[in-house]
This record gives sequence, C-alpha cells and structure tokens, in this order.
Amino acid sequence: MPESYKNELQPSQRVLLGAGPSGVNPRVLKAMTLPVIGHLDPEFFQIMDEVCIMLRKVFQTDNWFTLPLSSTGTGAMEAACTNLLEPGSKILIFKNGYFGVRLADIATRCRAEVISIDLEWGKPVTPQIVEEHLNQHQNIDVVGIVHAETSTGALSPIPEISDLVHRAGALLLVDAVTSLGGHTLKIDEWGIDVCYSGTQKCIGAPPGLAPITLGDRAIELIRNRKSDVQSFYFNLKDIETYWNDNRAYHHTSPISMTYAIREALRMLLEEGLENRIIRHDKVASGLRAGLNALGLQLLSEPEYQLNPLTAVRIPEGISDTDIRSKLLQDYNIEIGGGLGELGGKIWRIGLMGENARESIVFNLLSALEESLDHFGYEVAFGSSLSAAQMTYANYSKSS
Repeated sequence: MPESYKNELQPSQRVLLGAGPSGVNPRVLKAMTLPVIGHLDPEFFQIMDEVCIMLRKVFQTDNWFTLPLSSTGTGAMEAACTNLLEPGSKILIFKNGYFGVRLADIATRCRAEVISIDLEWGKPVTPQIVEEHLNQHQNIDVVGIVHAETSTGALSPIPEISDLVHRAGALLLVDAVTSLGGHTLKIDEWGIDVCYSGTQKCIGAPPGLAPITLGDRAIELIRNRKSDVQSFYFNLKDIETYWNDNRAYHHTSPISMTYAIREALRMLLEEGLENRIIRHDKVASGLRAGLNALGLQLLSEPEYQLNPLTAVRIPEGISDTDIRSKLLQDYNIEIGGGLGELGGKIWRIGLMGENARESIVFNLLSALEESLDHFGYEVAFGSSLSAAQMTYANYSKSS
C-alpha cells in the first residue's frame, strides 16, 4: 500500500486550459487562507450580502434571489430542476451537447414530463428551432437551454429565444456555467427566469460554489408547487431563509469558498465586466486564428462560437491522448478531451478568467506545434504564433 499520504501535499503547478477549472489568481487563493469564522457570525452575514450585491452586477439583474449555492454547476442544475419541476410539470429541453443531455436526465428524475429535442452536437439552439417545437408542444411550463455548451463550444442566442418562450407562457431556464463573466449575459434585459453558473470558469475562483438567480415568475411557480421539493439540501425556499434577514440555519456554508468568490468577484468588477468580456473575446480570436493556421478545424460555426472554450477537431492520424499527455507531461498544460459522442474526436481548449491571456495563448500554440510535429502532423513552425499575433494587433486597432 503506498504511503505517499504521509508526505506534505505538493500538487503540480498546471496551466489549466481545459473545460474547467481554470487558473486562480493569488489574491483569490490568499483570501481562502483567511481565518474561518462561523456561518452564523454577523461578520459572515455581511460577507454574504456583499457577494450577493456583486453577483447581481455580474448577472446584470435586480433579482433579490441571487446567491451562490454550496455546490458546483451540476448541483445548481439539479436545484433549478428540483424546484421548478414536479409530477405533472412539462419541460422542453434542447440537447445540443453533453450538458443539455444532463439537464434532461435530471429533469426526468424529477418525474416531470420531459420533451427532449436531440440536435447535432456543436450546433446552437436557434430561435427557429425553439419556435418550431413550441408550436408542436402545448402547455409547456419551462424551456431549458444551455447558453454556452461546454462540451462543444457552441453559444446559443438567448435574447432571440426568450420572447418566444414567454409568448408560449413558459419560463426560461438557462445554463450559463461557462458564459457568466466571459460572454454578455443580461438576465433582466433578456427576460431569463432562472440562470445558474459555476465559480471555476470565467469568475476565476476554485470549484465549489454555483451562482444562481431567480426572477419573480420562477419564485411564484415554486411557491405554488403542489408537492414538496424532492430535495432537502437544494430546497430554494429554505435556502432563501438563510440568505434573507431571517438568517435561519439550513446547512453549513463553505466559509473559505465564500471568501474566494468574494475576492474573485471583486477582481472582476475592478477590471470591469465589459472589459473582462472583451478580454475573453480577444484572446479567443487569437487562439482560433492560430488553430486555423495549423490547419485544424473548429467544431462550432464561427457565428455561434463560444469565447471561453474552443472545441477543435482532432486531425486524422493523431491520437487524442497522445497530444494531451505530452502537453501535460512536457509543458504542464492541461487541455480537455471530448465528452460523450465526441470522446476522442475533439480537444476542448479553455481560456477562462485568469487564464484568458495572450501570453498563455502563445505558450499553448508553441507547445501544440511541437507536440503535433512530434507525432507526425505536418507543422509550419511559427505559423500559429504569427496568426495569433496578427489577430491581436488588428483587434487592438479596430477596438
């Protein structure tokens, strides 16, 4: 039996360029080392309120119910479903990737009537598709869409979809795990009823909390449920009583993670939300130019390409694991592989939060050129770097 557990823990210093988690700034890590106080301490209540204020700014909403759940993004997905749905509920879900499939799976476990629409992975959910299926299926209570499909790098146009959903009398549930803080996302202006995310991507904190926001229509639906919420832990009505002025105990909050999200949000707002969104757009444009220069094909259409995550098709004759293993072992760079039906077919490259930097793109492209060449792929050395550099120069001129 190995006895390495007796040694002091010393994880490798990785450059996290997969689908998450992303890199964490030293300021955020430092915040996590601050003294732990109780989850019912008045000082902690103030910290909770500060986090909620900042989350509303990032979500661009006035929703009172805006807070971080003690979970990762999948927990928030489950919380949204278990509170909105019950036997007799009817939800329409569009599955254009792995996380759309997961959303449908969770909704099914809520004993709701789930109408799942299978779409080609890598394609967006378009208003035309939504309108077609809303016309086919009547009395829909909720429509669930993944804004930024982490498994494919596809971004769906929520503003155009929202009006269609509301005209059909349904609520709009949006997964924004990979888009919050990295893409424009306007909860109130776009009419999103429920939206959730995660801390470990564009927010720039470690995994462990899941921001969620609920509008008035969603809260009314939950209050008018005919049956109890299927989960004690994710019962949002009970969680609300801890975050509002009652401060009623529900579960022990992750104190150090709350420090982390507070500092990460503070850094985001110091930079400016719009500036952070532009930074993600700029670095992604250089990455895509570099990948194109290497003859690599992107999975998603340019018009619907997600900035924090780029999915690239693996060239014929090249092994997924060979490249990812070499990048990790020789360069300490982690990129992601494909999920589900895209396993072994794509790489997923994340430029999120702290790691959405031009210098990181150059380092990755250089390492990728050498790794591809090592395994027999024909590479024009320096071509990807030149393409990225030119893209950044032109981006600055046009901005």
